[in-house]
Amino acid sequence: MKIKLMICFLILAGFTGFKPLYNHAPTNLDSSLAGKYPSDIGIEYDPDVFYTEKFNDGMANILARYTDVLNSEGMSLDTEDVPAKGSVAIKMTNQGGKNQGGHLFRRFNPGFDSTIYIRYYVKYPLSSKGYIHHESVWIGGYHPSTRYPSPNAGSCGLGDKRIAISYEPVNAPNMDTYLYWGDMRAGARGKCYGNDMVNGSPQSKKLDWGKWMCVELMIKLNNPVRAYNGELKVWQDGLEIGHWGPGFPNGKWDADSWFNDPAGQPFEGFRWRINEKLNLNYLWIQFYDDTTPEGQSHHIKFSNLVIARKYIGPIKKS
Repeated sequence: MKIKLMICFLILAGFTGFKPLYNHAPTNLDSSLAGKYPSDIGIEYDPDVFYTEKFNDGMANILARYTDVLNSEGMSLDTEDVPAKGSVAIKMTNQGGKNQGGHLFRRFNPGFDSTIYIRYYVKYPLSSKGYIHHESVWIGGYHPSTRYPSPNAGSCGLGDKRIAISYEPVNAPNMDTYLYWGDMRAGARGKCYGNDMVNGSPQSKKLDWGKWMCVELMIKLNNPVRAYNGELKVWQDGLEIGHWGPGFPNGKWDADSWFNDPAGQPFEGFRWRINEKLNLNYLWIQFYDDTTPEGQSHHIKFSNLVIARKYIGPIKKS
């Protein structure tokens, strides 16, 4: 049976336009940015790097870099429980009945208008099981740009005003995308609350509670803005989870969810925006937990964030 399947695969590969649905092998660390900088030391000086957040210069300096900060009192720094030697992690906590977590939001001016990669480490503690709403790093854009988050949850058809891209526990422990974009699909009652794309992927992964996870996204904006040539690629711990672009992969839409299926129709590609002034101009490090019971507290940790023009990859251990 395995031999027959391989023969079928080779026959398909001979047809023009066939694209394998997923790359099952981890990306070669030697070809990554992180591969040149053990423990990420010095990666911020690489000419292909746009921005780094190492949380290693004190809380006052960290907070000063962000244009909107929520619940700084619930934030602390950790040098013990970190993803690599010399790393520093930020810990965000909430207090049930008092607050819903916190965030760090930064506006980039003028923003990014082509292809970018963003990589970060995140740790979801087992104590948060059952209490996760939106807890991840979001990257996107507003037009006009703002100094604070304005998610417009539930609104559709904002291709001239908003892009929001994240990979998070949409239904913990299942990881998936959560996307707002120009041609996003509506869900229940015609509302737009984010599109998930990983469904049906043989490479889908769950989060491991209490373990550091490396997340990386590649976003290629559509140019020109009327074209459906935008792309999204997701890695988890260096393993490709999915890649969506003009004509790949095959699948189908069911309300606001894309289901990957080799027997389906080719994905149309992302028309992320219909306004050339809308680009990727914000970073939102978010801990939003509105379900913690009164008197209880939960937390999340982030570390080693990098934004660059090429693949970054997991930290190379020193």
